Amino acid sequence: MQTLVTFFLAVLGFSVLILVHEAGHCIAAKICGVQVNEFWLGMGPTLFSRRLGETLYCLKLLPIGGACVMEGEDPLENPAAMASPRSFPRAKRWKRFLILVSGVLMNFLIGYLIMLVLYRISNPGAALLQIAQAALAHSAEYAQLVWRSLYELITGTVGMDQLSGPVGVTGAMMDMVIHYGLKQYAALVAFISVNLGVMNLLPIPGLDGGRILFLLIEAVRRKPMRQEIEGYINAAFMIALFAVIIYATGNDIMRIIAH
Repeated sequence: MQTLVTFFLAVLGFSVLILVHEAGHCIAAKICGVQVNEFWLGMGPTLFSRRLGETLYCLKLLPIGGACVMEGEDPLENPAAMASPRSFPRAKRWKRFLILVSGVLMNFLIGYLIMLVLYRISNPGAALLQIAQAALAHSAEYAQLVWRSLYELITGTVGMDQLSGPVGVTGAMMDMVIHYGLKQYAALVAFISVNLGVMNLLPIPGLDGGRILFLLIEAVRRKPMRQEIEGYINAAFMIALFAVIIYATGNDIMRIIAH
């Protein structure tokens, strides 16, 4: 029973962070007048779906990943949708930037809010400003740790065999609940949230940071890159990213077998 509860908490924490990220994109898109066709949490077969207005909301079987699918966002899948006046490519540049960065901002925000609550619980008598500053400093330390880890990975200080995928992250969250309690579990969720924010800001095609990079290139050139070319580049890097995730998941499985 305890294992089921800890597994549920791990999956819940991971899912909430993805939901928050995609909700950031969705809310910003709707505010900016961009049509959101689908919003889903998870991957694989659909367990439940409901259309509210123009958007189809779905819950899928596998509790990993999610998406906010906007009109004209994928020129390779539906080139005709790009012509819609409410398509993502036809939105003003500042609106597209706001939509792209909102998911990352939501991850940073939820990480900070978790730390804020934890500091308040641990220091009930402290001033609110002091707690807010401590939570912000701790969140900044998390971001620095992620950047340092990325640097060590790029320079070879840390090997690719140290990478963890969704299985490893879920396992770490389960261990945290079992051995250290809910406070440390919440702190780990905050760290993962900041981690997701930093990773998504990387200027890699397929990630939010890569799409922001294309947007900056468009601003410098004063004309957009051909959507088909951008689509092919994003698709190629997404395939490479999935390959890394599969490799990291293989590492996770081997560690479980070894133990």
